[in-house]
This record gives sequence, structure tokens and C-alpha cells, in this order.
Amino acid sequence: MREEQGALTDVIEELENASEGEDRVEVGHLIDALDHRGYGPALAVLPLIELTPIGGIPGFPTLLAITLATITLRLLMGYEHFWVPGWLRRRKLKSERVIKSVNWLKPVSLRIDAKLHERLSRFAGPNARRAACIVILGLLLTVPPLELIPFATSGPMIVISIFGLGLLYRDGLLMLLGFLGAVVAAVGGLSGFFTSGSGSFSA
Repeated sequence: MREEQGALTDVIEELENASEGEDRVEVGHLIDALDHRGYGPALAVLPLIELTPIGGIPGFPTLLAITLATITLRLLMGYEHFWVPGWLRRRKLKSERVIKSVNWLKPVSLRIDAKLHERLSRFAGPNARRAACIVILGLLLTVPPLELIPFATSGPMIVISIFGLGLLYRDGLLMLLGFLGAVVAAVGGLSGFFTSGSGSFSA
């Protein structure tokens, strides 16, 4: 049985609504729009934004990684609500870009909502959640250096989104895939980073 019908699409529409009405939207306003939805939706949707056109803005993946790290730490420490530092809350993004990005994600979210459901829930319980938080924080540490390599930050973000979806739907299979994906992303990211570094050194 599905835990929540259209859960992911509802979250994306929440971000769209929060971005309307002004030329620019503060990061804090977007975070507040997600707060009442819980950690699963935030960790499922926010990483996917990196895959949209807005993810190509220099520095955006690192800004997103910092935001996700603060949210993940709160989850790991057992807090009920999100928190991000004031300097991060005050950062502004063009509303038009945010709206275009979430609209780009809507077809994807509709397909996800139609497919995912609760299964193997013992692998999506408290212990798995804590382990996932630690792995997510490790993945986020790789994002700033990976910005030097085109598209390399997408790997960690996809894995984090898989964890978020696992939490959102209590889908233990997705949680297990997240742990496997983290290993693949870490190995691939390190390989790409050192290959790029050695190429620059040789040049």
C-alpha cells in the first residue's frame, strides 16, 4: 500500500508555490516550505534540483551540499524541524530559474509516485536512517571538489535522493540501493577526480 499518494509531486509543487510572486526567492523560504513535509521529502527533492538547469550555475552544487548537510545533521541528531544558518537562509535564487527547475522535475516525480511504495520496511527503520545520514554526509563532502569535474556532482546527489525516497516511502529496497550506490559514487568520484588531477598535472 502506498504511504502517501502523489507525495513527491506534492513536494515539488510546494517549492513551485514558494517561488512565485517575487523576482528572487530566499533559500530560507524554500526550506520553510519543505519543513512541515519532513526530512524524507527534502532529501528526495532537493538533490534532484542539481540535475536541472539551475544545477549548472557555478557554486550552486556546493551551496546545495551545505544546505543538505545541515538538514541531514538535524535528522541524525533527532531534531523534528529543519535549521540552516542565517547567511544561507538569506541567499537568493532567481524565482524563474527555480520554477523552471521544479517544472522540469514534475514528469519525473509523477513516474516515481506511480512506482514506489512501502516494502522491506525493516531496512528503512531508525538504524538504517542513522546509517544513511552518515553516508549522506560523507557524500556531501565530495561535492565541492567534484565541482571541478563537469557533471561529477550529479552522482552523489542522485544517491542522496535515493535515500530520501527510501525514507519518504519507507522503501527498504531503495535504502539498500542507496548504500550500494554510495559505494559506486565514491569510487567513481575518486577515480574521476584523480584522473582529472593527473591530467592537469601532466599538462
